[in-house]
Amino acid sequence: MNSGVDAIRVFVENAGPDLRKAVQMSVAMTAEHGWEHEVLRAVESRTTVGSRWLRAALKERLNGTEAAEPFWEAVVAQNGREIPDVLLHRARTMARGGDIKRAAGLIRTALQNSNQYDLYVRAESLARKCRSGFESKRKVKVALLSSSTTALLRNVLELQFLRDGFEAEFYEPPFGTYVQELLQPDSGLKLFQPDFNVLLLNWRDLGLSSLAADSSEGNEAVTRIKEIWRSAIGSTSGKIIQLTFAQPTHDACHALSSLMAHGKSRSIRRINEELYAAAPERVMLIDSECMAAAWNGHWEDPFLWSSAKVYPAPAMLPTLGENIVSYIRAEMGLSRKLLVLDLDNTLWGGVIGEDGLNGIRLGPPSAEGERYQELQQYLKDLKQRGVLLALASKNNPEDALDVLRRHPNAVLCTDDFVSCKVNWQDKATSIRQIASELRLGLDSFVFLDDNPVERSSVRRELPEVIVPEISGEPAESIAVLERGLYFQTVRLTAEDLTRNASYLAVAKEAEMSNSIANLDDYLAELRMQIDCGPVDAETSARVTQLINKTNQFNLTTPRYSQEEIQSRTASSKYWCRWYRLRDRFADHGLIGILIAQISGKQWSIDTWLMSCRVIGREVESFMLRDLVLSAQEFGAQQIVARYVPTAKNGLVAQLLPRLGFAEAAEAGSFTLEVSTAKLPECKFFEVTKAE
Repeated sequence: MNSGVDAIRVFVENAGPDLRKAVQMSVAMTAEHGWEHEVLRAVESRTTVGSRWLRAALKERLNGTEAAEPFWEAVVAQNGREIPDVLLHRARTMARGGDIKRAAGLIRTALQNSNQYDLYVRAESLARKCRSGFESKRKVKVALLSSSTTALLRNVLELQFLRDGFEAEFYEPPFGTYVQELLQPDSGLKLFQPDFNVLLLNWRDLGLSSLAADSSEGNEAVTRIKEIWRSAIGSTSGKIIQLTFAQPTHDACHALSSLMAHGKSRSIRRINEELYAAAPERVMLIDSECMAAAWNGHWEDPFLWSSAKVYPAPAMLPTLGENIVSYIRAEMGLSRKLLVLDLDNTLWGGVIGEDGLNGIRLGPPSAEGERYQELQQYLKDLKQRGVLLALASKNNPEDALDVLRRHPNAVLCTDDFVSCKVNWQDKATSIRQIASELRLGLDSFVFLDDNPVERSSVRRELPEVIVPEISGEPAESIAVLERGLYFQTVRLTAEDLTRNASYLAVAKEAEMSNSIANLDDYLAELRMQIDCGPVDAETSARVTQLINKTNQFNLTTPRYSQEEIQSRTASSKYWCRWYRLRDRFADHGLIGILIAQISGKQWSIDTWLMSCRVIGREVESFMLRDLVLSAQEFGAQQIVARYVPTAKNGLVAQLLPRLGFAEAAEAGSFTLEVSTAKLPECKFFEVTKAE
């Protein structure tokens, strides 16, 4: 064999963590010497990741993208997971060939499965070129207010927003000028009017001494930050996202810093606690101490701070960005809702059909089994705070579900899952069925499976579903879910705590509906109780949450902050009502919102929405009846409504005509004369009104 060719093969196979550069160098050297065919023969039967990667790259060089595709898939098959750098390479090739949408999909997958800053740098220009291939769900305006430079963070955030379907616009004043921006009446910040103000401060901004005599320095720092909050709230309508204060990377007092009552380390912890206690509704705090601890001393780079005022270190920026973006997703109702799980080698070690109930690894004495048990406890905790769990497993249902029913170390049981698709059909079909049964959009799903073939198939068939790359190692599965922050929430409502029971009830209702042929009999059998009342301080958080995440049964799809809702409830110009539903199976909580603007004798419907869980129950008829009766009491003569079509609310396209509204001259507008309106009968509800 040519010694140069052999050297290239050995070099690639032993490249270690810098495999991407090794492949690039090998391809360049091969091309320079005209050894393409010789190197291909040398690596043809080799099974290392490096050899397969080099083979795919050379096939693409010689025969084109389409011919090389099976070889790129072989790289994934060998490695057991997608390699972000391979995805970026393929995306560049797709973009050069004009397939911008597919290139964007590959970039999205790469960014979903890596928090390496270097990858973000390499993806930056390519992602911008492929911007048109990313689906935009929502616009957002973000101001970066900081005592450090934010250019590097902005680039990371731009990619993460693009990946998640946001069209983001940024305002980025020079570092250290945030106070002026907040106080000057004609500042760029006030003209920009951001949806979110991201406030990035660090421990240096506190001005703490190493050995303070008392708590005055800490008290002054808290007071200054509260003043910044007040200025931001007064200057813009946007919410504030602020990092708490991480510990310095060095402290000459060592242990004394925590042991002394006013040591710097202890003072920083106390300041953070006081900020959490004092934060008003519009302020959300990100725990930077927790993030810094996870990175084990690498949070800050003193050289980059002194030379360029970069904070935190660039390697930390994707993690920081994920936290910021996850808060914004949560506030805009775009956090994921449901986690679909495989079983074998995902929730336990081994294959139940081969190893049997006593042979799988779940719990002690197996160390791996203990990690699977810890994963199940993590998932149980997710479920208890409102995340829905479902199963999609290729398995014999009797064997697989028996683990959840009978295994002594199983933390999860069958009742923890709102849907169990344990069968031999493909996973994409199972996930579609789950979405249909629960009336949820696929863009609210995350799918966890140890099998790379299944992951690839779901990613290809259902691009809306997030499919993280995992190996089946349970500790890694937890880490992947933690890193992605897919289910982030910044406040907990009573409905979050009962969501699992409500969706289980949806499944039971589906079973009952299949056994009852007559719709009236089915609705009567549900024994529904409906409550309604005016939106107030106690219900405004849940009302805001429902407004920002409801897409299907939503007449106009407005998005409001909690402050905007509270201002409407306090105004005599608005009529704001919530609706709560119970039935024989569950308490579904607050499931409907109606807001009307009052202008003399005319009422205009501003918001009309309903949870997908209760579609088909005639709740909308009850809501209309309540609206008309209230309008009559106020002496209104006419109710005006609009249907604003979106990609997801086609369900309500005919709602207004069906309920008796007449089409107006303006397209999408409808009217209802209050005095002649025919009130729906609503005979299937027992009614309670909270006044």
